[in-house]
Amino acid sequence: MKEFYKRYIKQNLGLINLFGKVTGRLLFLLLTSFFAYKLSVKDFAGFAIFWSTLRMLSFFSANNLYIIYFNQVRESLIHKNSWPKEVSSNVVFTAISFGSISAVISYVIFDNLLFAILTFISLILLILLRNMAEFAKSDNSLFLSIFVEDFLFYFLFFVSGIIAISISNSLIAIIFSLFLSILITTICCLILFKKKFKLKINTYKINIQDLSLENFKLGINYNILRGNEFLSNFGVRYLGQIYFGDTFVSYTHIMYQFYNLFALLTMSVISGFQSKITINNKANFTRLFIKNIYLKIIKTIAPFVIFSILIIGVLSTQILTFVFPKYVEYDALLVKVSYIGFIFLLIQPLVFVFIYNKKITNLKSLNLTQYVVMFFIYLIPLIFVHFNEQNWLLLCMTSFIIIQGVFTMQNFKNIK
Repeated sequence: MKEFYKRYIKQNLGLINLFGKVTGRLLFLLLTSFFAYKLSVKDFAGFAIFWSTLRMLSFFSANNLYIIYFNQVRESLIHKNSWPKEVSSNVVFTAISFGSISAVISYVIFDNLLFAILTFISLILLILLRNMAEFAKSDNSLFLSIFVEDFLFYFLFFVSGIIAISISNSLIAIIFSLFLSILITTICCLILFKKKFKLKINTYKINIQDLSLENFKLGINYNILRGNEFLSNFGVRYLGQIYFGDTFVSYTHIMYQFYNLFALLTMSVISGFQSKITINNKANFTRLFIKNIYLKIIKTIAPFVIFSILIIGVLSTQILTFVFPKYVEYDALLVKVSYIGFIFLLIQPLVFVFIYNKKITNLKSLNLTQYVVMFFIYLIPLIFVHFNEQNWLLLCMTSFIIIQGVFTMQNFKNIK
């Protein structure tokens, strides 16, 4: 057993990242179950929309700088034992500019000034948290990243969320507990990051000359590429409430929690392998390299995904009865969502091998195709008023996965 641990687990960064992230998301699943039980359908739907809005806006506001600057930060931290100040300038500039726009969007969506203010501050904190958590992987150690982003945050939100509901059974109480959790987590992350890499910050001055317009544009392109999923998560709830009502939003949020667990199984392993996927010598980016790293990721994830699908296939009714008893009638939909998790497993590792190495050549065509398809999917319930709401949900979940897979295969065929 000890030998098995050393050989297959201890050195497997993807597997370590997987275990850490799953722990946090299970806490969030339990907290979501508690909210679904205690809140009215209307308030639970409101929380679902706010949570998906915050996730969407935080993703777009971060502008993928943690991917674009990963190599530069890794070289600086490991070989120079210093922090590249130009990265700080770009992160802060991006956070303030996108955060301001996002706060306005939040105000338009919720028509609440307090929500907009909390959203803006939370976004700034989440951008800092995400960048530090990703850059903390520079030395191939995942402990800090997992601790702050996947355990500490969800643990704090789990505890504060329960306390908030106990004090005031309302949506605003939950949002304040979420804000407090983000604030504490970000402060802890910054302190631990500085301590881990023994950084001495000589200046906190932000120099506008350090801003890179090229990387800013590249981040926007990656936002458009990867943002389809986050936009879909938000759009299906927001438009779903208009088309089908609060009940649809409530069970959709629950289905996305299970879908996110499957996506997490895949993405946590991919993220854990980021330092191995991202290569400095672009001449080494060959078909053989792609195949080897893809198969390594698949072999790590597949047993967990397949086992989870089998469990849900057999025990979907019992799972919903235990976790979300108000929504047990959607057990058949849960099984279908698990199948989408398997599709995600097969396609996304290849997509991110190309993203991490900036090798997606048909980016504009891919982005245009994704959003045109998503736009027409969003119009379906408006045009076909009797279209099945559950099928619409499944279409929203799968469209971007399939489209990204097709375009990435085209890129793969062009690699020698």
